[in-house]
Formats: sequence, C-alpha cells, structure tokens
Amino acid sequence: MAAAPEYYCMDFGRLPDELYKPEVPLEEWQKHLKTAGKEGFDASSLREIAPIRMGELLERLIVYPLYMIMNAAPFMMPPVLWAASGFRGCLYFVLGLLGVHGICVALNPMGSMKSAPYIFTERHIQKYNSIKWVWPKSLQPPNVPGPKIFCTIPHGLAPIGIVAYPGWSKLFGDRLNRPTAAPAVLKLPVISYVLKKIGYIDASSAAIKRSLNKQENVCIILDGIAGMFQKNNDEELGWVQERKGIVKIALTTGTPLVPVFGFGHSQLWRILVDPFGWLENISLKLGVSVTPFCGRPFGLLPFGPPYREPVLLAFGEPIEVPKVEEPSKEQINEYHQKLLDGFQKAFETHKVAYGWPHKTLRLV
Repeated sequence: MAAAPEYYCMDFGRLPDELYKPEVPLEEWQKHLKTAGKEGFDASSLREIAPIRMGELLERLIVYPLYMIMNAAPFMMPPVLWAASGFRGCLYFVLGLLGVHGICVALNPMGSMKSAPYIFTERHIQKYNSIKWVWPKSLQPPNVPGPKIFCTIPHGLAPIGIVAYPGWSKLFGDRLNRPTAAPAVLKLPVISYVLKKIGYIDASSAAIKRSLNKQENVCIILDGIAGMFQKNNDEELGWVQERKGIVKIALTTGTPLVPVFGFGHSQLWRILVDPFGWLENISLKLGVSVTPFCGRPFGLLPFGPPYREPVLLAFGEPIEVPKVEEPSKEQINEYHQKLLDGFQKAFETHKVAYGWPHKTLRLV
C-alpha cells in the first residue's frame, strides 16, 4: 500500500493551458499535482525546465525589459529629459504616461479582479521561469480553511515565484488573495493599474488587516528591497530578524502565518552594487530599488530579461496563532521565532530537490 503524500507540487509551467482559466475547478488542477513522501522530492527533480512556445518566449524577451523599464521610468526619465530637453520634454513625458494610465482605467482591458490574475503575460512567466510550488499536506485543502498570511523570502530583484497568481486563490482554498507592494509602486502610472487589478494592496498594517477582515489571503514579501542584496553564491540571506510587524498583525487578527522560501529569486538577474553600499542604502531608504542590473544575454544587457532559471516556492508548515487584542513583546517574539524556524525548515527540506545541496540560509 502506497504511503500517504506528505508533500504536493504544482508545476505551473506544465499545467495545460486549457485549465488555466478562472472557471476551472480546483479538482481539475489537483489531477496534475505531483506528490512525495516524508523524504521529499528526488534530488534536482524540481529544477526541470518547462517547454515554452516561440511566441511566448519572444513575448517574454521583449516585455520583461519593458516592464522593468516602466518601473524605473517615472523616477529615471523626468530628470534625464529635463537635462536633455528642459521642462517641456519632461512635461510631455509625464502627461503621456498619465494619458496611457487614464486610457487603461477607462477601457479596463484586464477585466474583473477574478479574471485579471490569469493575464497571459504572467502565464508566460510561469513557463519562462518554470515556476513550481511545493507545500506540505498540512496546507492541502480542506486543511487551514480560513485566511492566511503568506510570508515570502527572498525578494530578489523581482519575486517572480509569486506571479502564479491564481494559485494563491485556488490551491489553498477558494478565496481572494491580496499580494502586497510598496506604496510608491502602487502610485506608478500604468504599473499601478495592472497591479491593482491583479489584487495588490499596499504593505501597510491597516490595508493588510482590512483584507484579513474580509476573509482574504494576504501575500507579503517579508524582506522587501533588502532581499535584493545577496552577498555570495553559497549562502542565501533573508533579512527578517527585525521584521516582526507582520507577526503582530497575525496575532491581533488570529491569522495563521505561512513561511515561504523562493528558490531561484536571487539568481535571475545580475545586480550591480557599488563597493560602498551607497545604492543599497538609498534603495532601502526610498523603498524602491535604484540599483542597476543586467540580464540576458550573459548578464550583460541593462534591463535585460532574466536568465531562464527555474523558480520554486517552498511553503512551510502553517503557524497557527491565538487571537490576542494586545499581544505582548514576548508573544510577538515567540511566534516570530516560529516563523524564522519555518523558513529554515522549508529551505532545508527542499534545497536538494531544487539542486542546491551545498547552500545554506542565513536569516539576518
């Protein structure tokens, strides 16, 4: 008799396109899950690269850089245009960007918040970076049926593993999921329209609590911009030792915390850092990265597309918390430590299956 599964895996890159629709029930997705026993998945089995059609690949090679440029343009282009063509050139750029944003809002090409997470660009990312999720049986429905706070590390330049957006709302119970982003990002023209339609909220305590009170899931990249800056290839860093605010939110709302580690997030682009750490410090103060980076080919092209590195989100055991109106410092520290332990366990459990047997995780 076969042992009951201890772990489940969804390979989004290989999920048939005809099933990638909001009306498809969870049961159809579950037919494509892989499972493993208590020893986890085989070594390097979670590094397989999914196939991608030529048109989908070209879309990614073109739109990936455009998206990254759009993130930087509102900060970078006005001073450049001011220097090149004065106030008028800067004004035309800003008005043009606002005009495109207005057209997006008026025509609403992404439709409803239920259908928007299925946008084709994010579907292509799932294939380009072979996104997979693996989780323990304790998260498999009908377990932990209520809302959850998913805490993901590391950020990397962009936390690509989270963009399998429908999975958050479908795989762990049928409820709306709310990813979070820095308030500055949600004010960018065009980009803010896309993110808000997908369901993004700002990463503030008030916004997170409002979503949890509506029985919605919340997904937060816990180390934020700090998680971009990885020091070497033998060690992954998670900047979470002081990130206790989310634990207080969990306690005051009685919402379970779920630690998530993003394998591959730190390997997608080549981030250029100065020897004095000035750009890193400026990025941390602004809450928005001002650090240059390069992508394909060979890590040489500024704003280039990422390497076709597979990405794996490894979900840890859910951490049940009591509901406490005014949690004490001791209670916050206790459950914060459980969250840190959860990151370590998720990393150690799946690092061999991802092909990183030599790597360690250090939480700072």
